[in-house]
Amino acid sequence: MIHSMLRRVIRSKRVQRAALASGALEEIARPYVAGVVPTTAVETGLDLRSKGLELGYTYLPTSESEAESPAALEELLANLGDDARGVELSVKPSQLGIRTSLAEARATLRTLADDAAAVGALVTLEMQGAAQYSDTLRLWREVHDDHPDLGLTLPVDIRRAERDVQHLLDDSPRLRLCIGSYPVPRALGYRSEHLKSKALVRCLRLAMEGGARTMLASHDPRIIAITQELGRRNPVADIEFQMFYGVRPLEQRRLADIGQRSRVILPYGPGWYEYLLTRVARRPQTAWGYLRAVLDKR
Repeated sequence: MIHSMLRRVIRSKRVQRAALASGALEEIARPYVAGVVPTTAVETGLDLRSKGLELGYTYLPTSESEAESPAALEELLANLGDDARGVELSVKPSQLGIRTSLAEARATLRTLADDAAAVGALVTLEMQGAAQYSDTLRLWREVHDDHPDLGLTLPVDIRRAERDVQHLLDDSPRLRLCIGSYPVPRALGYRSEHLKSKALVRCLRLAMEGGARTMLASHDPRIIAITQELGRRNPVADIEFQMFYGVRPLEQRRLADIGQRSRVILPYGPGWYEYLLTRVARRPQTAWGYLRAVLDKR
């Protein structure tokens, strides 16, 4: 009850106006958001690359401007120039227009993948919960035929993901495996965190042993340690560790320092306020700090 009340407070327009006026929110966001414009995102990323990290970007549109996301990612590639090689771009199905037209989403994703490939960059398609799971998988398959480096995100808290990992192995895919952040209907997903973690480990083993280019998107130290052990048992496995900018940065560096491929995902764009509130709402202790900072700066 306290948590839901806290979410309502931090999302209120009154608190938003106070936060933006005070400058407190920018201070809280700075460690987790790589800026609003692509030039700032590029500058932040190149600094991290100099420390041995691979780079990934995800664009944060406002809720009214999702359709601008592909063009924004194209602009990011232009700003990166020769430094775009090896960079990963993450894109959501809704940003491609999948809710309006699967054909439109396919054409937009294909264009983005074409332009990324031309400069040596990668694209990974995200998954937005169970409702559009099948359409997203179909979209990936249709574009993957022409772009074998196109990545796919599979949230393992959806039960069918384990079966899909097995079925996709013949394509030698780039698979990002994670515990999803979208609600899943009880009949379609795992409920407890323990069962979700077990499903993630099973999918990791399947992917690594099946020859997939496996990307673990997790900040959980137990899962990271298990993945490293799976890698030691299967030295030819292609493994990549992915974490968000500002989350466990020392662990990101540690993995890079011991020779693991460690990619930092940098969120950037005008929707940073909504992104930050999503993070705050998931962690009540952060929410109290947010409110305190707002009030102290008023």
